[in-house]
Amino acid sequence: MTSNGKDKLKNLIHGILCTAGKMPKVKLAKMVLFSEIEYFNKTNESLTGLYYVRLKNGPVVAFFDEVLDANKGQLWNKNEEDITLYETNKTTKQFIYSSIGSCDLPPVIKELLDNVVGKYGNKTGTQLSMESHSLPAWKY
Repeated sequence: MTSNGKDKLKNLIHGILCTAGKMPKVKLAKMVLFSEIEYFNKTNESLTGLYYVRLKNGPVVAFFDEVLDANKGQLWNKNEEDITLYETNKTTKQFIYSSIGSCDLPPVIKELLDNVVGKYGNKTGTQLSMESHSLPAWKY
């Protein structure tokens, strides 16, 4: 969409990483989704102005990968770690993102992200993906 939307997404991702700390890519994508939903429920407006793509593992904001790649090494680090999948007990690799530096968030966004991290921060990416499947838009 617009570069303004991508800038807002960049700032949201950085804010989530500053607030919650390092996290896997799938969890980060879902934290963006649930941040958008919380913001919309309070304001009737989108936080980024971007649309969502319906993927197999749930909705993902447009340009997510593009924004992640464009700001790697500037606003966040991207590392690869081995993880064990609970469902299969197999080891695989996943990307972990972490903030570079701190964030100066507007109070309304800081409050939003504190609430979202408090509500969803202890869940795994898989748990958040399953939760995203229960959203009304996913059922159609």
